[in-house]
Amino acid sequence: MKKTLAALAATAAFLPFASAQASTLSYSDSIALATTNWSNTLSFSKFDTSLGNLTSIRFDLSGVVQGNGNAESLDATASTVTLSLGSLLGLTRPDNSTLVVTNPVFSQTFNFSAFDGSINFDGTSGGSTGSVSASGANFFVSSSASDFALFSALGGGTINLGLNAVGASSGNGSGNLITQFSTAASGVAKVTYTYTAPSTDLPEPASLALICGGLGLLGAARRRKHKA
Repeated sequence: MKKTLAALAATAAFLPFASAQASTLSYSDSIALATTNWSNTLSFSKFDTSLGNLTSIRFDLSGVVQGNGNAESLDATASTVTLSLGSLLGLTRPDNSTLVVTNPVFSQTFNFSAFDGSINFDGTSGGSTGSVSASGANFFVSSSASDFALFSALGGGTINLGLNAVGASSGNGSGNLITQFSTAASGVAKVTYTYTAPSTDLPEPASLALICGGLGLLGAARRRKHKA
């Protein structure tokens, strides 16, 4: 019996135990559509260090630009003109250093004739995009110790990040070109923490079953011995 118990103990010592698992937590905030240029503040939860150890922080930024663009070519000859309606959005740390940027852009090309004599963004030498929109997205993954310290604290807390959107529209293709743009932009940012939780040092289910099965056999052996 003593040999059997010793064998079971030795077996249990080498059984696999549950290892630390990678987990994620995500938080998001957004700014609604507003006329560019604007600057605003987003608020996110910090990582609670009691949950485990950070391994990376991912910053996702998506944005939408909406508006219209007009152009009139004053050239004496025909020209091909491209209007690009865009906005540059940037997510920044509290010290205003850049985390990630995205640049949603809508482009349209026009074939204009020589100037038709009227600056009206119409006719044969002018045109308009009408009301249009475009989206863009980008991300950045940080594993730097300084970001880990900035975005985490015992018990969590909050951190404020800056989000700004500036108009980034242009027209080209004609040597003498009049352009007019009206833009608005919106943005959504998400912060995702990837971390490993502390090991619980508990046997995995298969290991528990093996141990319980061995103990059951020991109990049965003892009962047979007493009956004898």
